[in-house]
Amino acid sequence: MDRNYQKPAIVASTEGGVEIEEVAKTNPDAIFVHPIDINQGLLKEDAIKIAKKLKFNDNQLEDAAEQLLNLYKMFTSLDATQVEINPWATDPQGKIWCVDAKINIDDNAKFRQQELVKLKKNSVASEEVDPNEEKALEAGLNYVALDGNIGCMVNGAGLAMATMDVIKLHGGSPANFLDVGGGASVDQVKLAFEILMQHPSVKCILINIFGGIVNCAMIAEGITKAAQIVGVKHPLVVRLSGTNAAKAREMLEAWSKENPTYSITVATDLDDAAKKSISKLKSL
Repeated sequence: MDRNYQKPAIVASTEGGVEIEEVAKTNPDAIFVHPIDINQGLLKEDAIKIAKKLKFNDNQLEDAAEQLLNLYKMFTSLDATQVEINPWATDPQGKIWCVDAKINIDDNAKFRQQELVKLKKNSVASEEVDPNEEKALEAGLNYVALDGNIGCMVNGAGLAMATMDVIKLHGGSPANFLDVGGGASVDQVKLAFEILMQHPSVKCILINIFGGIVNCAMIAEGITKAAQIVGVKHPLVVRLSGTNAAKAREMLEAWSKENPTYSITVATDLDDAAKKSISKLKSL
């Protein structure tokens, strides 16, 4: 998908078998782009033109064009964001082969592509996928594991990025990116706790929630309930901001005193939360 053209595009080059990004830097003229009208699709005459630019001989043009048409058909039918064939090669007999490929599917369309989801789970590549990332994806959470030791639970992708940056700014190391979505319900927080507790390096969890539409008092109640259900053992540092934030902080402080088994520290702002998380780590 080419944002400049605002439509699908075929990016092609005769400089195959290497990183296309490197070709773009060193020899940009070797790359050409053919935008595709989404209403017409890829036309055969255009596929022929592309095959000629790739220097296939006259005997190979029909086969190359047919493969291009099939690749575009696959691209649209699989809800792909990218289908990359590199290299596209010929054997000594002149037959054309897709030697290596990478296919990216739009996450938002996976409900339509369950066969591919199953294939991925059963493939060798699945061994390289963090099972917690798959679990989070199925539940509508965005999670990426990192190599730090401060687990992050945040509602909103931008706020999650900012939280990680502030942790790094104060000398800490985030263990993950985790966006639990706008609501931060009990079920979402419960799953987030389960994922973070399975991360081998997490020693402390920083929860940073902005309650815009959602009441912070409800979020605070959800955090305590989820912590009890999961049996969280890690120290928790919680920063809540927004609707009823002051009341929510009071609720968390009162609950923490009543339940000393759980270590909950309330922070006033993001800087304070990052500093307190790092302090907790040093005291462990």
